[in-house]
Amino acid sequence: MQKKFKEKYNESCIKIFTLYKLLYEDRANYNDVMKIFTEDENDKEHVTLNKYLNTLKVFGIKVKKEKKKFVLLNNSFGINFDVDDVKSVNLFEHFAKILPNGKTKNNLESFLQMIISRFDDKTNELYATMNSTNNSDYSFYYDGLRSQIEKCEKVCQDNLNIEIKYMDKGKIEHAYAKAKQMIYDNKNAYLQIYKLQDNQLENILLPNILSVEQSSNVENPKEFAPTVTYKIKGRLAKAYNLKESEYVSEILEDGSKIIVNKNEPTEQLLKRLIRYNTECIIMAPVYLKNKMMDMINNTLKNYE
Repeated sequence: MQKKFKEKYNESCIKIFTLYKLLYEDRANYNDVMKIFTEDENDKEHVTLNKYLNTLKVFGIKVKKEKKKFVLLNNSFGINFDVDDVKSVNLFEHFAKILPNGKTKNNLESFLQMIISRFDDKTNELYATMNSTNNSDYSFYYDGLRSQIEKCEKVCQDNLNIEIKYMDKGKIEHAYAKAKQMIYDNKNAYLQIYKLQDNQLENILLPNILSVEQSSNVENPKEFAPTVTYKIKGRLAKAYNLKESEYVSEILEDGSKIIVNKNEPTEQLLKRLIRYNTECIIMAPVYLKNKMMDMINNTLKNYE
């Protein structure tokens, strides 16, 4: 006579399939996983969980814990990719990194994470080797950038001062700079510039460059200082002494003043204005307003 399965066996099967579903969908956060086993009151949490994880191992399913999440290392529906397929995944990962923050970036990263989580053992080894040795051939990546590369190489050869507009962390940035050189690796092409306002070198990823225009051939960084408009209010507006490069363009009904600043080096101006706290607001240009916000946010991170 065949032995009947107890109800507890059925509940255990449901739990193991629920756990596998969370792992397969990459949603196996520790707290969500433990909720599956809350009815097992007689066992300690880690003992109960280990029983089910060992059950998965019996079926050849490997799981590891990363921080507060369980990750599926392989599954019953593993994808076998060849070298070209893995190169394509790497290329899309690179594109995802340079996209501005938003829905498109998030969707692409989620899609890639789903693909990578379904690699079989052989593909995982190939993926790990390719990323650790960094020997992938991405020379074809430059094909669509050829005209941009030629333009940037020319401004570097001619030692020109340029006005450049580019994307940085999802924001449009402007800079007056001297074009220094083109830099290449096996995945990326960069234009290295010397920012005249900040007195520093910066490498800008070529696809992030929106425009490069020749500027007047002037060596003095002060002549590249932008005109900045900002508002001061409260006690600061009453006590403020205008600097040599400033004038008041408007006095508002509440006593606030609109100040126009010309020719003061950008970094020096921003460091001065940030000391005025909430009584000072940069109004234009927008990219300097965003830069001030970044300075404030970076300062706040030190106190988190």
